[in-house]
Amino acid sequence: LPDFGDRENLPYLEAILTESLRIYPVLPLAVPHHSIEDDVYEGYFIPKGTTFVANSWAILHDERAYPDPLKFNPERFVQKEGEKLPPSPLLYAFGYGRR
Repeated sequence: LPDFGDRENLPYLEAILTESLRIYPVLPLAVPHHSIEDDVYEGYFIPKGTTFVANSWAILHDERAYPDPLKFNPERFVQKEGEKLPPSPLLYAFGYGRR
């Protein structure tokens, strides 16, 4: 049976797991967060106590980053020479913020 030491030798398995997290994120709508102080972000005033809910599903199904986003396609995460990989779903699949 494979173990963690074999991980670098199993790129397609890694791509399958990564694509699984992208297409079916653990938290499609992340855990709500609240602003702890007033803030201005890109010209928008955000009062203290504002609730934020990140839409991980929408981010991970954005056609600009993941063409044909409703198709299960592990190949998108297999590194090909001269091509850039799409953003890692690990940044979004489990929600945001401190743990």
